[in-house]
Amino acid sequence: MDWITDDIAIGNCDDAIWLEGVRNAGIESILSLNGWPNSAFNTHGLTWRCVELIDGFGNPVTRLQEALCHLHELRTRGRVLVHCMEGVSRSPLVVASYLADTAARSFDECLREVAQLRKWTSLQPGLMELRREYESVIAPHQRIVPLTGLEAVLQSSLK
Repeated sequence: MDWITDDIAIGNCDDAIWLEGVRNAGIESILSLNGWPNSAFNTHGLTWRCVELIDGFGNPVTRLQEALCHLHELRTRGRVLVHCMEGVSRSPLVVASYLADTAARSFDECLREVAQLRKWTSLQPGLMELRREYESVIAPHQRIVPLTGLEAVLQSSLK
């Protein structure tokens, strides 16, 4: 597990199932990007969210937006672990996207920063394409919205 900000860490499945380590790190929430482990595994009172992303081509843009909205919501609860199978591609995509969108910075700059802190970062070409498509389809003011309004924003942004 590597801390990218004071309250966002990137890890893999092993990090997510090591609940003692998660709790000792002060993590309150987990965002799973590969579907396992999920809230059914949770017996320690953590807040879990799951947005399954394919580690390559084939993800709808709305799936990335959903993951970013969940990450934004989870940060209000405290420290968050964002994980996928290995913490190499999907998790860095989501965290770098979140940093870019919340600070109005370039995605490439944020990805470089993530890669400096998470040495095992290597985004699949399909995920780089997903980010480019996301930037072309979703307007900056619609990228991170409260989850209650996400469905309306998704419908209007895809028209």
